[in-house]
Amino acid sequence: MEGPAQEFVAEECRQQGWEVDVFSPEEIPGIQEHPSWLAGRNYDNDRCNVVARWPGRGKGKSALFSGHIDVAPFEPDDWQVCRPYEPIIKDGRLYGRGSADMKGGLAAGFWALRVLQDLGFEPAGDLLFESVVDEEFASGNGTLAGRLRGHNADLAVVLEPTKMEICPACLGAFLGDMIITGTAGMPYTGAVPPSPIRGAARAILLFDEWLEQWRAENHHPMFTAPGKELNVVLWRINSTKPGEFTQMGTPLITNIGWIVWGYPGMTEKEFYRRFQAFWDEHTTSDPILQGLKLEIKPDFHYVRPWETPVDSSAVQAVVDAFGRYAGQSPSVGGAPYSCDLAIHGDVGNMPAVLLGPEGDNLHAPDEWVKIDDILTLTGILATLAVSWSGSQ
Repeated sequence: MEGPAQEFVAEECRQQGWEVDVFSPEEIPGIQEHPSWLAGRNYDNDRCNVVARWPGRGKGKSALFSGHIDVAPFEPDDWQVCRPYEPIIKDGRLYGRGSADMKGGLAAGFWALRVLQDLGFEPAGDLLFESVVDEEFASGNGTLAGRLRGHNADLAVVLEPTKMEICPACLGAFLGDMIITGTAGMPYTGAVPPSPIRGAARAILLFDEWLEQWRAENHHPMFTAPGKELNVVLWRINSTKPGEFTQMGTPLITNIGWIVWGYPGMTEKEFYRRFQAFWDEHTTSDPILQGLKLEIKPDFHYVRPWETPVDSSAVQAVVDAFGRYAGQSPSVGGAPYSCDLAIHGDVGNMPAVLLGPEGDNLHAPDEWVKIDDILTLTGILATLAVSWSGSQ
């Protein structure tokens, strides 16, 4: 659980003399009626946000360095380099669950401000550092709570792993279930029940056809580099309802959990119109799917994409700080995943970018982050804080 880790973060920030606000997402008036709120999450056991503010002394611009403290589950448990919560350093990498997603970036955000304070820097604008809960579940109630609490700034840098690329844009994610219903039973009397398992096997192959069509129909200038194509993930399949015990035989249903990513500019309504039309066509024409009922059911909520204009002063300030500290021009592009960037940008009304270290195996065994990138990122963020906020 996030509680003990957040207590550590809060205490470290207090020792710097920063103003620290610790609060549960559920404390925010009206948050559960907000369209970005995900119902059903549990905030017992001190699952609280931590936001620290280093007050500025003048009229400079404010900046927020934002990260999340929660991590993906460590399963499936096929870890080889280390155990998930017993991190090791090997070949310049820190291995362990959450190292890349995104405690490496979180550490850089904290240390960028601490180093500046230790050096005697006095910002003109407020500098904020936050560690939020519950980003991993539909990206995320903790971030929403921080924005509605009023902890916003003139610029937000979200410290997700980007391989040190400045990403003013990210993908959106549609999450749902495909429920295929047939006829339960056994072929004892010579009649073969329509099998939702056979239907699911066919649907899984058709998802490849859908992906080919989806990629061909959608384009965005921030996502042209290799590895930034739109993707589909099928992440769950089962043939029982929750709590249901079934005897051996053809099941009544098969449920496929799916995720489809989309570019900035894609609306939820337009996606489901096109997605449903694809499956309606194949349910009618495909001999395996005929006789089966196929239902598309959204799960969680739409994780919206976001795009901050590249030519905005905020993005250009990040580009400039990167170049001045690292001594080279950064790559600028779109992040090929979904996250909470839209909540920063829309709800918080902030120009927001993603910037974080190189890492791999996110949401998978043997997750790692590049240590040198964490150190470089710390310097870039400190340089940005100085140039953006100004000094007094």
